Amino acid sequence: MSKNCTCWVISLNPASENTQKLIADLAAQGLNAEIFPAVDGRAGMPSLEGDERFLDDLAMVRHGKHLTASELGCYLSHLRAAKQAYDEGYQHICLMEEDVVIEPLFGDVYRSVLDKELDMVRMMSLRIRKRVVLDKLVGEHRLVRPVRGGLGAQAYVLNRAGMKKLFTYGQKIYEPIDKVMDHFFLFDLQVFAVEPHVAHELVHETSVQKAADTNDETPRLWHRLAFHPVKLWFSLRRHFYRFCHRGDFSGATLPSKKVGRTERVH
Repeated sequence: MSKNCTCWVISLNPASENTQKLIADLAAQGLNAEIFPAVDGRAGMPSLEGDERFLDDLAMVRHGKHLTASELGCYLSHLRAAKQAYDEGYQHICLMEEDVVIEPLFGDVYRSVLDKELDMVRMMSLRIRKRVVLDKLVGEHRLVRPVRGGLGAQAYVLNRAGMKKLFTYGQKIYEPIDKVMDHFFLFDLQVFAVEPHVAHELVHETSVQKAADTNDETPRLWHRLAFHPVKLWFSLRRHFYRFCHRGDFSGATLPSKKVGRTERVH
């Protein structure tokens, strides 16, 4: 039996002050929220499960390194949350990291995007890319569709199609999870965003670490030589995707804008 929607807060420390505050703030806005236990990468590389596998050479070509244990823990937390929500029959899931603070209209904006059946809606982004304005939501907030990825996986909504696309493609691991989302053109993940944002990130460190440890492996010569051809292939895929979906990107286009990591976009 299918379920409707819920919010999961990804956390390694459910008892932390901000995790509990976030759960309470979501409840105060009428949203059911629970803890999703994060995959812990602080003590070493987490084990892979099922069809999860590393694309080591692609990681070295694209980024010159593999994911660190902490980055992998973050990656698997989001990937497995999306898969579990899909397996449990949810129609929509809002996934949030524990170091997020929501704005007063978060709940209203969240509810306003559910009936639009969008694969993915970022409730905040770390970068404002060139994007197309599609619709008004609640108050001053509007729905936009970025031409390129906006970075960040702090707070976002997936429908069932989005969940399946993300965990299916994401089982091939070679870069951080938010960059996978930014490469939506590789697996037809239709990504949208809310602007101004309805969530922002706290300055202090989250326990869901992204890059607390290091990886000393050095790219081989052929990794370096393959960098530009592979980069070109990604670029061509992106332009081809946009050409094939050119009708989806029609409308008023806004320019790119740099946004600080914790800046609110108002």
